[in-house]
Amino acid sequence: MKSLKAAALLTSLSLLLFSCKKDDVTPPEPPVANAGNDQNIQLPASTFTLSGSGTTPQGAISDYTWSQVSGPNNAIINNTSSATTSVSGFVAGAYVFRLQVTNDANLSATDEVTVTVVEESQSAPIANAGADQDVDVSESFFVLSGSGTTQKGTITDFSWTQVSGPNTTVIDNSTAATTSVSGFVAGTYTFQLQVTNSFGLTTKDTVVINVVGLVTLASQPDNNNDERHIFGNNTGIDQSTHATELDAAAWTTGGITIYIRGLFKFDLSSIPANATITSAKLSLYSNPTPLNGDFISANLGPDNSMFIRRITNSWTPATTGWVNQPPTTTTNQVSIPHTSQAFLDLIDIDVKNLVVDMQNSGNNGFMIMLQNEVIYNIRDFCSSTYPDASKHPKLVVTYQ
Repeated sequence: MKSLKAAALLTSLSLLLFSCKKDDVTPPEPPVANAGNDQNIQLPASTFTLSGSGTTPQGAISDYTWSQVSGPNNAIINNTSSATTSVSGFVAGAYVFRLQVTNDANLSATDEVTVTVVEESQSAPIANAGADQDVDVSESFFVLSGSGTTQKGTITDFSWTQVSGPNTTVIDNSTAATTSVSGFVAGTYTFQLQVTNSFGLTTKDTVVINVVGLVTLASQPDNNNDERHIFGNNTGIDQSTHATELDAAAWTTGGITIYIRGLFKFDLSSIPANATITSAKLSLYSNPTPLNGDFISANLGPDNSMFIRRITNSWTPATTGWVNQPPTTTTNQVSIPHTSQAFLDLIDIDVKNLVVDMQNSGNNGFMIMLQNEVIYNIRDFCSSTYPDASKHPKLVVTYQ
């Protein structure tokens, strides 16, 4: 009997302890509603979109409900139970919409968004690209100073672009109202500023920048690939080399008459197509160590007068020889008189008209040749492969 009483007592104590144990269940938390960002809408738009969302710490979102809180009329919410829905039937004025989010614990939260609708005539911005400028070509940069205003909303975006000009410049920050521009050459440029406001409307304005002054292009390349020393005749001799000399000559070898001409081209691609060339000077330097003639003097013969002509067709140096040499034109050719001096550098020969013709008709380079190709006359000049770089052919062009 004693053991039965003890057992009953233990059971009673266990029930008592269990009934006094603390409840560990955490109460559910409400969700979080997000009705999206405030919007500006401009008429005659017929719809806009409400983009809402909801999150909940436990469970899932079970319901979305959109409603209009205020506004100048009752707009039409096309799907009130969707997180994202379109709205129509509105007029100008300010609307407030409320999103209610409910989770599967039947707890709810709300958030509101304001949509401002304005008439088109009230919302267009005004762009100002600044005053036209004159800039000296020697400057490293100039500044574009723009601005924008709007009656309604705010200015949200600036965008600079180059509309025209002799080359493509570098706009430092195209999305800033004020920015610097570099990488220009002489000429007239037009830049456009586009201003956008918070209603998505844009307006444009332009500014003209006149870059003045002379630009100098000095070219004296080493190992110029666009260069050839050709010699031959009409009886089968046909040779072409990239030698250390460029000649205008007529001579003999082994009793056979040969004629020698020099072909060379400078890179003029950096000169804008609409640039005005004000001068072009070519310099050719007598070869101190000639490989033709008597191998002593660069200039020999009773009549070594020569021409500098413009090549009229494209040519490939590696495959160009005497027989397939490109044609030239006598138009604006430069006449170099005879010299009895053994060495005579041709410094700053005026070839402006030839370079202007190259600008207008394509740059295929120069050819030098004797005016009368009669044997034992020679003019021997250094090429771009001559060891002394100061004696390489040089062209200096100024333009604006």
